[in-house]
Amino acid sequence: MGTSIYSFFRAVAVLGVLCIIYACAVTNSSTESSSQTFQNTTDASSKFTSSTSPGSGSSDSAKREQALAFSKMNLERIKTDMAVGGGEHLTSLATLMEIPAHNQQQFFALTKSNFSILFSSDKTTAEELLARLDDELDTHPALLR
Repeated sequence: MGTSIYSFFRAVAVLGVLCIIYACAVTNSSTESSSQTFQNTTDASSKFTSSTSPGSGSSDSAKREQALAFSKMNLERIKTDMAVGGGEHLTSLATLMEIPAHNQQQFFALTKSNFSILFSSDKTTAEELLARLDDELDTHPALLR
C-alpha cells in the first residue's frame, strides 16, 4: 500500500510540473505579443511627442515624415474622423500638418466634404492621403495661416 501512495504522489507531481511548463509556454507567447504591442505604442508615442514638443526645430521634411508616420499608424482612425468631420486623430494630424488651431474646424469640414476625393478607394495609402491633402491645402492656403 505504501508504494501505491508513493506512485500516486509521484504522478501528481509529474502532472503538476507538466502543467507549469505548459503554462509558461502559453504565457511566453502572449508576453512576446504584448511586448511587441507595447514597443509599437512606445515608438509611436515617442515620435508623436517629439513631433509636438516646443522648440523641436524640425525642418519641413521632418515634419512631413512625422505626419506620414502618424498617418501610417492611424490611417483607419483618421479615415473615420474625416468621415464624421472631426476627432482626436484628425486633430493630431492637423497639428502635425501645422494647421493653426483657429483653422482646424474649417480643415475638418474640408476633409469631410472631400472625403470621397481623399479616400478614392478602399486601398488609399497614407502617402496618397497626404498628397491629396496637400493638393486640397494648395487650393485653400488660408487654412495654413
